[in-house]
Amino acid sequence: MDGNISKALWLGVSILLFIAVVTIGLSVFGTMRDVSAAASGNINSIAQSLAEEDFRAFDGKEVKGDQVLSAINNLSGRSGEVIVLVNTLGLNGGSSLGLDPHTGAGLNLSNYTQYVSQTNGSLSAKNDCVILSNGSGELLKSISKTIRDTARRDAENSNLPGKYINPAGRFRSYLVYDDNQVIRGIICAQVQ
Repeated sequence: MDGNISKALWLGVSILLFIAVVTIGLSVFGTMRDVSAAASGNINSIAQSLAEEDFRAFDGKEVKGDQVLSAINNLSGRSGEVIVLVNTLGLNGGSSLGLDPHTGAGLNLSNYTQYVSQTNGSLSAKNDCVILSNGSGELLKSISKTIRDTARRDAENSNLPGKYINPAGRFRSYLVYDDNQVIRGIICAQVQ
C-alpha cells in the first residue's frame, strides 16, 4: 500500500509542477507579447521614417537632373504608392514653369510628365505644401513595368526634348502630399 501512496504523491507533485511550469510559461508569453507589440510599433515607426527620408532631399530643394532620374529609377518598384511629376524646359517650350507652392504657381497637372504611377487627380497648394487630391476616386494608379521602363528610357533620350531630363539640369523640387499629409511623391520643375 505504501507503494500506491508513494506513486499517488509523485503523480500529484508532477501535476503541480506541470501546472506551475505552464503558468510561468503563459505569464512570460503574455509579457513578451506586450513587449513584442511595442517593439513592432517602434519598428513600423522607424520604417516609415526611413521611407520618408528618401524623399527629404527633394523637400523644397534645388536638385540636379541626375537626382531626378535616380528618384524615378529608385521609386519605380513602388508603382501605385508614389508618383514623380516632372516638368522640363523642353516640355515647356524652353521656359521655366515657375513652380511655387507658396503662391500656388505651376500646379497644373497637365504641365507634368507622370512617372512611376498615374493620377487623374488635381494639384493644389495648402500650408506651403503641394497637395494631390482626387475626391473619392483612387489617388494613384499602378502602371505596368513595360510602361514604366519606356517612360524612364524616354526621360534619358535627348532626341525627345519634351520628355528628356537633362542630368546636368537644375530642378526646383517639392514633396507631394495627399489630403492626409502623407508623402505621395515628388514634383520637379526644371529651372535651368
